[in-house]
Amino acid sequence: MKIGEFAERNQVTAKMLRHYDEVGLLKPAAIDPFTGYRSYEPEQSHRLNWILILKNLGFSLGDIKAILGGPVDVDVLIRELIRKRIEIASAFNEQMQKKIAIDRLIFILEKEGFAMEKQVDLLHIEQSSVHDIKKNIPNMETFLEEAARIVSRGKDGESMAVLRLDISRFKQVNDDYGFDVGDNVIVAIYQIIAASIDSSRCTAAIGRAHGDEFVIFARAEKIASEQLAASIIETVKSFDFAAIGCPRAMGCYIGGLVGYPRTVLDIRSIIEHSIETLDQARAKGPNAYAIEPFIMPSSHAGQNSAS
Repeated sequence: MKIGEFAERNQVTAKMLRHYDEVGLLKPAAIDPFTGYRSYEPEQSHRLNWILILKNLGFSLGDIKAILGGPVDVDVLIRELIRKRIEIASAFNEQMQKKIAIDRLIFILEKEGFAMEKQVDLLHIEQSSVHDIKKNIPNMETFLEEAARIVSRGKDGESMAVLRLDISRFKQVNDDYGFDVGDNVIVAIYQIIAASIDSSRCTAAIGRAHGDEFVIFARAEKIASEQLAASIIETVKSFDFAAIGCPRAMGCYIGGLVGYPRTVLDIRSIIEHSIETLDQARAKGPNAYAIEPFIMPSSHAGQNSAS
C-alpha cells in the first residue's frame, strides 16, 4: 500500500514514516525506482506499533533501532525499562511536590481572598504561610550540594548510603485533618530523622524528594544504614502524633542503597535508583525497610564532580 494509506491506517503522518525511513528505523517494503514513492506491507504495522510504544515511553530513536534490530538479551531490556521507570518516577515526584505547593497556595489564597473581599496582596500574606509553601518547593539541588560535600570530605573507598523514606497514608492525613496537621506531621518526621542521625553519629544530609518523601544521604556502611533505618521506623511508630493534632498512628517505609558515589552524577543515580528499594520495602509490609548494595553504572566512570 502507498505511504499515505499506510500512514492513515496506523494513525501516523507520512512525514513521520519518511523520517523513520531516513534514520533506518522503518524501511518501506519497496520504493518505485521511477517516482520514488514508498510502499508498505500490512505486517509492517507490527514494527511500527513497537516503535510508537517505545517512543511514547521515552526511548530515543537510536535506542529503539537497537532494540528492534534483532533478538535482545532480556536482562538488558529489563534494565533499560527499569531505568526509564526510575526517570519517570523521579520526574513524577518533582511534579507532585510542585502540585502540593500549588494546592497549599490555592488554600491560602482562598482563605485570604475571602478575608480581603476577593482581593489579595501576596506581600501581605503572613510569613508563616509563605514559609509553608516554600518548604514544599523542591530543594533537591541544595541537597545534592550538601551530599557532594559529604563525599568530598570522605576517605577514598568510603561507602555512602541513600535512604528514601515514604510516610504511610500521608494523603489521608491532609484529607481528614487538613494541611496544617499534615505540615505538623512533616516537621515531626523531619525532627525524628534528624534526631536519629544525631544518635547514629553519621554525617548526613536530609532532603525532600516528594511531598511525603525524605531522602537521607549519609556516610555509612550497610549495617549502619540498616540500624539508622530501623531507628527511624521505631521512633515514628512510637511517636505521639495526637499531640500535634493527628490522632492517627503514623508509619513509614524506607528503601536504601549503599555504594561508592564520587561525582554529582553518581549521587543523582543512586538517589534515583533508591525508588526501587523503596518499592521493595513497601512489598514487605508496614514499617519495613530494604537496604541493598549498589554498583555505580560504568558509564559514570571518569565524570568529574561538575557533571
